[in-house]
Amino acid sequence: MILQLVLKLSEDLLIPIDTLRSLIRSAPHRYKTYYIRKRSNSGFRLIAQPAKEVKILQYWVIKNIFPALPVHNVATAYLKQKGIKNNAEQHKDNSFLLKLDFKNFFPSINDNDFRFIARNQRNLSLDEHDILLLSKILFWQPKGHNSLRLSIGAPSSPILSNAVMFQFDELLYDYCESNKIVYTRYADDMTFSMQNGKERKFIISAIQDILSRISHPKLTLNDSKTIFSSKANRRLITGLIISNDGHVTIGRDKKRLLRSQIHHYIGGKLSKKEIDKLKGTIAFVKSIEPKFIDALLSKYDIKHFKDL
Repeated sequence: MILQLVLKLSEDLLIPIDTLRSLIRSAPHRYKTYYIRKRSNSGFRLIAQPAKEVKILQYWVIKNIFPALPVHNVATAYLKQKGIKNNAEQHKDNSFLLKLDFKNFFPSINDNDFRFIARNQRNLSLDEHDILLLSKILFWQPKGHNSLRLSIGAPSSPILSNAVMFQFDELLYDYCESNKIVYTRYADDMTFSMQNGKERKFIISAIQDILSRISHPKLTLNDSKTIFSSKANRRLITGLIISNDGHVTIGRDKKRLLRSQIHHYIGGKLSKKEIDKLKGTIAFVKSIEPKFIDALLSKYDIKHFKDL
């Protein structure tokens, strides 16, 4: 029997059915692994990069299947019109802040979590066989492990993580809404803000309760990354700073470094690689603080960067 999903994939991607079936069966093992240092310098992160032919299947799923999966409004990562600025701005009017983090977020999400949400989406119209095939396309099987896991490195993983987190986000949002707390989640980084600082101590208990009640996914908090802050000290959210007057900024230190890099550029002291990196930095900062960048480039009359 030729499954509907296999037939559609074969027609759209022009891959013979027998070849496609063989590719899907072996897809969880077609990953290249390597390590990168964590930004905190606290160790290394394992990256599992799918082979080109597996990525092609994953991009097809992103386009044709993922639009039907639910994503809660509190999610701000990997979505159009959202990002780290949107994530930070939602907390600018509150005085007190709590930041929490999940332990081993992507690797803790497995194929059973995906199957759970796929079975409960009426508009997907997938049978059990199709869901099993999608699991093989989307998840990686590490050597020595029987279970399939979400890999850091697959193009489909970020979007899928948001969908898997929908039930958790919905329950936590309801709790926060009833207690006048603003909640956003950028991947595994959860941010909470409120006017009453005493509320912060109850949030962790509420999260533990929700995690114990839901069956998918099974996550644990990373206690070492719990951060309390307020207007009395620096409020840092996903790398951006909320000033006491409610503006989202990259911060003085990063602005000072950027000015220094521009001086080096004007003086002809940057290599081509460093110039390309400077262009990227300017484009990023412009997405956060466009007026600062426009004023900075006008001051130094750097016309080459003004169309970024």
